[in-house]
Amino acid sequence: MKKIIFLLLTFVVLVGCSGKVVEEKTKLIGMANPWTDCGTDFEQASLVAGFTFPLKLSKCDVRAMKNMIEINYPLDETRTVCVRKTDTEKLANDGDISGVYIEYPVNKEIMLKGAVPLKIRGTEDKIYVMNMAASNGYYSAYCKDGMTIEEIEGIYDIIAEAETSQLYSNH
Repeated sequence: MKKIIFLLLTFVVLVGCSGKVVEEKTKLIGMANPWTDCGTDFEQASLVAGFTFPLKLSKCDVRAMKNMIEINYPLDETRTVCVRKTDTEKLANDGDISGVYIEYPVNKEIMLKGAVPLKIRGTEDKIYVMNMAASNGYYSAYCKDGMTIEEIEGIYDIIAEAETSQLYSNH
């Protein structure tokens, strides 16, 4: 009798859980994509996001959603980097807007060029995710194949150039 009750309860629990899984998957499938593909049009991305982020790049793909712009461009012949910007702290997730939820063995803060604090995640020899805060917003860079510190410096320089030129053009 105890076995029958146990089997019956197990069946009820499994049926109840399987319905929940189907329900959760259905919710995800029905979610609208918040991103708007903008091609290479930084102006369209600015209109969607509500702020500007005009990186000076020859080849890139731009997409935006309210309060965020994402730019993907080639780091070299085989790797692409995804750079994001938000101008609002509510999306900053403790400074991380990368959208990358992979746990890496190295997770630390470094000082770039002796003065710019960056949070990096990666391995001993590669950086996969970089996050930083600045007066113009929060930034991230992600490369699934990893980056060197020199490449991170190059990404920082591109961001700094765009934001500095933007700052001076507004005055």
